[in-house]
Amino acid sequence: MGLFTLAMQNTVNAADGPPPPSVSQPNGNLGNTSFYDGFAGPPGFSHLVYMKFATASSFRDSKGKDNKSFDNPKLNVVSLLNQFSYYSPETIGGGAHLGFNLIVPIVSLDGDFGDAGAQLKDNATGLGDITTGPQIQFDPIVDAYGRPVFVQRFAFDVILPTGKYDKNKDFNPGNNTYSLNPYWAATWMPIPRWEASWRLYYLHNFKNDDPASSSPVPFEGQTVRNTQAGDAAWVNFAASYEVLPNISVGLNGYYFKQFSDDKVNGSTLEDSREKVLGIGPGMFWKLKEGKGVWLNVYHETDVENRARNDYSVQVRFAHQL
Repeated sequence: MGLFTLAMQNTVNAADGPPPPSVSQPNGNLGNTSFYDGFAGPPGFSHLVYMKFATASSFRDSKGKDNKSFDNPKLNVVSLLNQFSYYSPETIGGGAHLGFNLIVPIVSLDGDFGDAGAQLKDNATGLGDITTGPQIQFDPIVDAYGRPVFVQRFAFDVILPTGKYDKNKDFNPGNNTYSLNPYWAATWMPIPRWEASWRLYYLHNFKNDDPASSSPVPFEGQTVRNTQAGDAAWVNFAASYEVLPNISVGLNGYYFKQFSDDKVNGSTLEDSREKVLGIGPGMFWKLKEGKGVWLNVYHETDVENRARNDYSVQVRFAHQL
């Protein structure tokens, strides 16, 4: 589960007329993962709790400039996620463990858009879109001294349209569409006390046949019947150093890039691709085997066609059931 996004492609003024429809990318796991991500703890059931706060005070257009439609925008998003994972102790193919993953989010949206300019409506607090799917976790590769040097996982997640959704609101906890969201996660530890982790995602979105807007506008002279966010990819990345036994500090970040345009009524919506880079400091505290706490902070730059978060803060806790 990641940051709430909104594509606002053009500036509104009397000469330009109404803007094109906006199409949002789903709330993916953007920046929610960090240090030692390739590991999964001992086989069996695990529970992870994520609490994330993000605040945005600008919406960017396709050129990365502030969208002048808004007077004084502000959007606060609080997300609470419960993730349940299972990996079998049995192995196949020399060290591969089959498992599954389930993420259940609760999302709170609070928008304020000043007294002048465009006004958008939020849908308050509710269940977000559930993410679930099978996974394959591999045992670590160890060196001659028995030290782990590389570990990885493959997952085949699907985002389900289970979230609270109101077609008369601009910001919703749910996206009212299915998405395919597979990923590859890995951790590399080239020397003692150092690690680098990454999680590479691909995102394919299906049609939303009931698009949401508090002020619907036509597209190419027709009522907007359906929308489809373009395909995208992103990477969560991190690197850390163990400063004290079981305590690591470092940098964490993410880079999201949409590589095909959104569609409205099956037609391409020009200049609609989203992009964002987020980066900041983080910390990991390993309490014991299968139990740990992460703290991550992000600031966003290089933002196009979406809200830019001034900062976001996340706390994550994992434990074995």
